Amino acid sequence: MGSYRDIEGELRGKTNVRILILDTGNIQFLYQYSDVLPQSILFQPYDIVLIPGWVHAEYAHHTGKLQYVSAIPTALYYIDEVEDYLPMIGYQDKRLMELFRVASPFSESQRFFNQYRNVPAEDLPDDWIDLYYENGFLTRQTETLITKKNAGEVSILTLAFLLLSHYRNEISNISIATSDFCVISLKNRLLREANSPNLALSVPQTPPISYLSKDVTLFHAVKTGLTLPDSIARMRQNPKSSIYVEHFRDGSSTLHEVVVETPTFIEMCRKPHKYTIIF
Repeated sequence: MGSYRDIEGELRGKTNVRILILDTGNIQFLYQYSDVLPQSILFQPYDIVLIPGWVHAEYAHHTGKLQYVSAIPTALYYIDEVEDYLPMIGYQDKRLMELFRVASPFSESQRFFNQYRNVPAEDLPDDWIDLYYENGFLTRQTETLITKKNAGEVSILTLAFLLLSHYRNEISNISIATSDFCVISLKNRLLREANSPNLALSVPQTPPISYLSKDVTLFHAVKTGLTLPDSIARMRQNPKSSIYVEHFRDGSSTLHEVVVETPTFIEMCRKPHKYTIIF
């Protein structure tokens, strides 16, 4: 699956490249409502769309989603955690291991990394990344699927920061298409701990990382005339945690982090000048 050489060719020496990284939940959402949210418009703002290996593994059993993703009309690459992550960090195994560690504060992950805390890079197993994804996450198995809790989110965040470190001058911004609220706390933790004096992993805070949640997608679809507020209810059937800014006439604004009921969200969509949806 490795795509590092392709990504290198797409990015190196370019400027203002806009990247979208997709997660499984939003692939499901976009596939389910593709009649209202056409690919030709949704993916037009991006130069490159990326899907980490473990995100691909979460939907690879579903023919419809596979066909939906393969039809995305933008340069699309699958990024393999084993083959592609190390080249982006200069083949520094210990640095990548530390980046994975701070991106995944889960007991299974921390137990895995603790056994290698004092192991020199040259003594690490050649397949340590495979071992991490095999043993570092809570695993559930059904007849058709093996799931690793939070593996996709960790892969997405780690990839985003590897890209920003490796192609800082080429990238304009990275949007993460996710509606999983834990991604925000994981990102904030990664920034805080990775740049602490003890680690100094030099994880950049610019170019920016933004979130293309389902609410952001729906709000923008109404704002741009792609759909009508009355169509929102069938695509947003349950209350959702949301982060948004409310603007006032005097130029001031306030930040909200609350659970938003769908009727309230529909009314917000009717007033695009008054609100900015962040997540």
